[in-house]
Amino acid sequence: MQPAIENNNEAASDRLARSDTPLALLRESAANYPDKPALIYLADASGDRVQTVSYAQLLAETEALARALRDAGVAQGDGVAIFLPLVPQAVSSLIAATAVGVAFPMNLLLSAEAMASQLKLARVHTVITMGAHPALDVRARVGEAVSRVPEVRDVVVLPLAEDGDDGATEWADFIGRGGAAPIDEGAARRVAALVHTGGTTSTPKLAQLTQRNLAAGGIMAAAGFGFGVDERLLSGLPLFHVGGAVDVVLAAVAAGATVLFPTALGLRNPDVVAGFWPLLDKVSATVVGGVPTMLSAVAESPRNGSALTTLRAFMTGGAPLSADLARRVESVSGRPVYQLYGMTETAGIACNQFIDGIPRPPSVGRPVPLADIAIGEPGRPLAPGQRGELYVRGPQVFAGYRTERGTEQAPVDGWVPSGDLAVVGENGDIRVVGRTKEIIIRSGHNIDPLEIEEVAMSHPAVLEAAAIAMPDAYAGELPVLYVVVKSDGADDEASIGAFVAERIGEPPARPKKVFILAEMPLTPLGKIARYRLRQLAAGHAVQAALVDIDPAVRAECPEPTAKQARLHFSPAGASAPPGSVDEILARLGMTRLA
Repeated sequence: MQPAIENNNEAASDRLARSDTPLALLRESAANYPDKPALIYLADASGDRVQTVSYAQLLAETEALARALRDAGVAQGDGVAIFLPLVPQAVSSLIAATAVGVAFPMNLLLSAEAMASQLKLARVHTVITMGAHPALDVRARVGEAVSRVPEVRDVVVLPLAEDGDDGATEWADFIGRGGAAPIDEGAARRVAALVHTGGTTSTPKLAQLTQRNLAAGGIMAAAGFGFGVDERLLSGLPLFHVGGAVDVVLAAVAAGATVLFPTALGLRNPDVVAGFWPLLDKVSATVVGGVPTMLSAVAESPRNGSALTTLRAFMTGGAPLSADLARRVESVSGRPVYQLYGMTETAGIACNQFIDGIPRPPSVGRPVPLADIAIGEPGRPLAPGQRGELYVRGPQVFAGYRTERGTEQAPVDGWVPSGDLAVVGENGDIRVVGRTKEIIIRSGHNIDPLEIEEVAMSHPAVLEAAAIAMPDAYAGELPVLYVVVKSDGADDEASIGAFVAERIGEPPARPKKVFILAEMPLTPLGKIARYRLRQLAAGHAVQAALVDIDPAVRAECPEPTAKQARLHFSPAGASAPPGSVDEILARLGMTRLA
């Protein structure tokens, strides 16, 4: 497929000079391809009920919504919160909000209390939300949150069911209120979006992205992957994350390609997963995008005779891709899996593998056009064998964090530290091997969790794996392994542990214990929530350390860093001297919660 934007700095720079805002990207593609499908929404998992939105229609709706928001009083510093699943109106809402205010696509799973806190922080003027939906309990929580934030002026509801809503302004009525005056986008370098960050931790921050950051991210991703005009990208990534909003939607808009949403729930819809491969044939998908946990789910789904004649590749990011998972997906599909690397702070993109049909070992590839990458220290030229923290610079790098304390600016020299450990291969490809804070330090030995996970994923019964540091009084930390086994997997924890230990040459890296879970705890994006596993591991360590005092003691470690434990003693152990308990916890590097 001929790329719409050549994979080089000059082509990407030229496109960014022409279209340096999301609305400008959409206007250019709508001018070039007015009747071409921009979005295809599958209303059900069968693919029989389809809504197609052309580029001309998407532009018309986006501009009408932008005018309505402006005329409702939304100014360029005001937040527009978006609580929508994977429906076409989520895209028009996102781009319209960036054009006149500050788009704030929000996690649909937040509690009402958390929503209210974030609405205040984002200085939200207008909320765009969904109506009643049988599988998404959002509307009531949004209503409760808004009741706590008097600064919110308008609530616009997109009905997703035929029974209507509760009196809030409906989508069509609101759009019809906009005047005809031209839209003033303001400076391309003004903050135009707030996006949750925090990844696999429990404490998100709001990254501030400018209009130019967002446009650059879309252009850079499209050029880096080589998306063509005839691309049909099927995505399960939510739009409250840069992977879905930038690497898929804005990249497709930049290329004049088509995005397919497989129902409002995306690849979290079990019916979509069950009939995944025949669905790709029905909708003529060329590329599928999803995080590794999503790819793991579809890899277990039967092909059911699907031909996959249009499918050319999978793309994934958000978490390291194990070689075993890549092999499983490629084995069932016959198509290669390509990786990207980015952060919320870099509008979702920094490196990726060009989609050319050639299978490659898992890596995040090379810097995309306009991105500068350094390993170990900012500005250091890349060279084979380098290992260290990864740094990113480019036009997609964010404008700082918004916190309750105010705005924390990005580094003045433009380099953003990723917190990820990376290594440069002999061929120049970059491989991310873990997080700096996730490195397990056992008696001075630095252990990469990914090395353990790669071995575990090669076990025939293992579906998912995550290695975590468990506190230890002697070694400081010990590696432990959490796994989910396949439905027909009969292996127990001991046999999986023995399998892994036999294949890890470095004794300190062999997991001390293996835990089998029914399912992995996940973040809203579908990444493994490692902080939850650290809490479980810390609780296990505390219980083991206190077994002589009370064999029935239960320990909870609710705090994100798992450095505090709440203890529940049985009547027999309740009389233990508090000093001895606190001393044992101290040896584990922990304290007691009341």
